[in-house]
Amino acid sequence: MKRFLGLLVASLYLASCQTDTVGVDGVDIIAEPVIALPIGDINLTLDHLLVPDDSLIYDDNMDYKLVVAQDSVFSLSVDDLISLPAQSPATSSISMGTIGVNNVSMNTDISLGTVATDAGLTTINSAHGSNAPFPIMNESNIGTYGGGGFGTFTSASFSDGSMTLTLTNDWPTIVSMGVDLVDNTTSNTILSFSLSNAAANGGTASDTESLVGKSLPNNIGFKITSLSSPGTGLTSVAIDTADALTLDVSTADLAVYSAVTALTTQDISNDTQYVDLSTGGSEELRELMFNTASFDYEFTSTLAEDLELGIGFPGSNKNGVEVDTTITIPAGQTAMGAISLDNTILDLTTDPSQDHSKLPISVSATLVGSGNQVSIDSSDALDMTFEMTNLQFGHIKGFFGTQTITIDNGSVPLSVDFLENFDGSITFAEPSISMDITNSIGLPIELALDFDSYANGTASSLNGPDFVLPYPTVLGDTETGILTYDNTNSQITDVFTLPKDSIVYGGAVNVNHDTATFGTENFVTSTSAIAGDLLMELPFTITATGLAFGDTLADDLDLSGSVPENMEVENIKLFLSSTTTLPLEATVALKFYDDNWNEVHMESVDLLVSGVPNANGIVTAPSTSDVTIDLSGTALQSVLNAKAVVAEAAMDTYNGGSDAVKLRTDATIGISLGVQLEVIAEL
Repeated sequence: MKRFLGLLVASLYLASCQTDTVGVDGVDIIAEPVIALPIGDINLTLDHLLVPDDSLIYDDNMDYKLVVAQDSVFSLSVDDLISLPAQSPATSSISMGTIGVNNVSMNTDISLGTVATDAGLTTINSAHGSNAPFPIMNESNIGTYGGGGFGTFTSASFSDGSMTLTLTNDWPTIVSMGVDLVDNTTSNTILSFSLSNAAANGGTASDTESLVGKSLPNNIGFKITSLSSPGTGLTSVAIDTADALTLDVSTADLAVYSAVTALTTQDISNDTQYVDLSTGGSEELRELMFNTASFDYEFTSTLAEDLELGIGFPGSNKNGVEVDTTITIPAGQTAMGAISLDNTILDLTTDPSQDHSKLPISVSATLVGSGNQVSIDSSDALDMTFEMTNLQFGHIKGFFGTQTITIDNGSVPLSVDFLENFDGSITFAEPSISMDITNSIGLPIELALDFDSYANGTASSLNGPDFVLPYPTVLGDTETGILTYDNTNSQITDVFTLPKDSIVYGGAVNVNHDTATFGTENFVTSTSAIAGDLLMELPFTITATGLAFGDTLADDLDLSGSVPENMEVENIKLFLSSTTTLPLEATVALKFYDDNWNEVHMESVDLLVSGVPNANGIVTAPSTSDVTIDLSGTALQSVLNAKAVVAEAAMDTYNGGSDAVKLRTDATIGISLGVQLEVIAEL
C-alpha cells in the first residue's frame, strides 16, 4: 500500500519516480494566460499491491486469502503416555522342605523260652511240653531283641508321622509289657511304648507314638523294660517255649527333613508368582502383547535328585496356545536358557489381590525319584533367577491414568507487509483456525488450546472451546478429524485484528479427563501417535478504520524557480479524477513545509470514494470521484515558496469501516491527473 500511495501523491507533484507505471502522453501547452498540463493516467489492480506468495493466495473466485500452515503444532507419541518399567532380574527359591517317604513296617518274634531264660524263669523252661500252671510274672529290663533297619531308608529324621507298636500274644496267659525302641549302636532310647493286657493265645495290645523330631538309625532294637502277667493260678495250661510274643511296627504320614533314603517321584511345589508391571501411577495394564520378548532363566539345584520344572504363563496366547514348557534340572547342577514370548499376548488380570499390571508365572516342581538311596535335607533348594529382556511391545490395553501434558509454546509467523507502514487496524471478519488431527492412540484426550496475539503488550485471547480429539475405538485403527475455531465459537476476530506484534500458542492436552463419560478402556500400539497440524485461513473479508500512512514526497521543492522570469503565477489548479472498484475510502493530507520544517499550508483531498459492495461484500460497480484543488493568494505563495511536501493518507473500508468487505484480485483503481497554471507574462 505504501507503494500505491507513493505513486499517487508523487504524481500530484510531477515528482513521481514510478516511471514504469505512469505514462506521459500528448503534452499540450497554451502560451496564453493559462498553461494546462495533462500529466497522464494511472491504472492499477490490486495485484500491484498484494502480490501472492506462500501465505497470501487467492482462490478461483479471486478472493484474497491469507493462509498460514504449520505442521506438528503439537504431537504425542506412545512414550508420552505410558511405558513399561525397567525390568531387573528377579530371584526366588523352591526349598526341598519336608519330604514325604513311604510308610515302613517291621516285626520281630520273642519266644517264651528266650524270655524265660533271660528272666531266669527256670520253671517255665522245665514245664516245656507239659501242662502246668503259668506262673505270675513281674520282670523288668529283660533284654533287647531284634535288630536292623527299615529297608526304604538308612536313617531318617522326621518332621511328621507316627509309629504304632502292636503286640500279638501267643502265650497261654495275659501279658502286659513296656517296650523301648532303641538305637542298637548307642543303646539310646528313641520311643517308649506301653502294651497292656494282651489276652492269651492270640490277643493283641498296641500303642502309637509320634515320630516328630525323632530320628531312626539303620539298626534298631526292642528293649523289654517291663513284663508282667497274672499267670493262670492253679489252672494248668499247655506250656510251649516256642510260643512267641510278636512285635509289629507300622507307620503313618511319614515326612522327613533329613534322611538317607530312596525317594519316590513327587511334587514339591506348585505355585504362581507375579511380576509387577505397575508404572507407579494410576495406570492399570490389563493386556500386553509383545512383538519380541525373552524370559531368560537360570536355575541352580542342590537337590539330590533330578527336578522337572514346569514354567507357564496363565492366560497367555501365542498363536492360539498358552505358553508353557518343562525344564529338567539335573541333581546338583545349573540349567540356563530362555523362553521366547515373541508375538505373545499376556493376561495381566489374574492376580486375586490386584486385577491389573501383574504378569503371572506358574511354577511347578516335580522331584524325580531314581530308586536309589540318596542323602536329602529340607534345606536343599532350587534357586531361580529370571529376567524379561528384549522387550518390544506390540500393544497395551488397560487404563493409562489421568494426566495433563503441556503443549510447548510456539509462535506463528504472520507477516502482512503492506500493514507495516500504517497506523490503524484491519479486522478480519471471517478468520478460522483449524487443527488437522491424526490419531492412532485409543483413548480420549481433551485439547485445551491457548492462542493469543499481542499488540503493545496487550493480549487478545482466542478463548475457544476445549475439544475432545478424534480417537480410534478399534485396536490398530487411525482416526482423523478437523477441529475448527471461528467467530461462532471463539473470539478469533479479536485475535486477528491487525497489526499485532506477535502470535503465540500453547496449552495442554488432558488424558482421560472424563472417565464417567468415556470409561477406562484404553489401548496403544508401539507406533501409536497423535499429530496436530495448524491451518490459519484469513479471507480478506475485512473492516478497516484509521489506516494512516505518511511519507515525504519531496524535500527540495523550488516551484517558483520553475516559472520563467517574465511570468508570474496567479493561480494553480490541480485536477484529479478517480474510478475504483476497491472497497476503500482514502483521504490524503498534503502538508507543505518551509526551510525550517514549519508547516505553511495543508490541503485535504478525498482521493478515493469506495465502490458500493453488495450483501457479500463484493464491489460490483465502480465509483467515480472528481477533485479540483485551487491554489491562489496566500496559499499559492506558501506552496510556491515551500521547500518540502509530506503526504499523510488515511483510509477506511466502506461505510467508515463498519461493513465487512472483500478484497479481490479484479479490483481496479484508475486515476487521471492534470495541472493548470494561470500566469501573467511580462512582455
